[in-house]
Amino acid sequence: MVSLVPVVRMMSLHAPRVTLKPCHRLCCQLVHTSYRYKSTKASEEEIDLDQPLKFSTSRAATWKARDTYGGMVTEDKMPWYQPYVVAISLSTFLLYFCVLREENDVDTSLNTSLYDRIEGLEEKQLELTLEEYIQAGKDTEPVKARLKELRESKTN
Repeated sequence: MVSLVPVVRMMSLHAPRVTLKPCHRLCCQLVHTSYRYKSTKASEEEIDLDQPLKFSTSRAATWKARDTYGGMVTEDKMPWYQPYVVAISLSTFLLYFCVLREENDVDTSLNTSLYDRIEGLEEKQLELTLEEYIQAGKDTEPVKARLKELRESKTN
């Protein structure tokens, strides 16, 4: 693979000072980065094709995706106080919503059973459960008792 870095360096020596556009700067950075991380070619004597390559001793073990896709970025720009702000915000949020906040009408409506909200749902569910228990050969007495109780309360 032919490297373009010497060509770029020659151009910069002989060309007059011109401000490069951002895309040209990025291209130069990428060329420089790819040249810097270019692996050295090993001779055929060093590589034994019959043996597996060791990942832990290769350059791929220390390679980061940031080196490939990040360009010249070498470190995060996270402020030193960010973990403290996140921890305090999260603990304040949990303290308010789990301890200090009082229940309102939405909370009490969420505590009601789904069977109380939808008419006939429990009866239909018990009928389906009864069919499954009969097919599986399980004891159906508790299901039949609850179904009978629901039908009696419905007629009253």
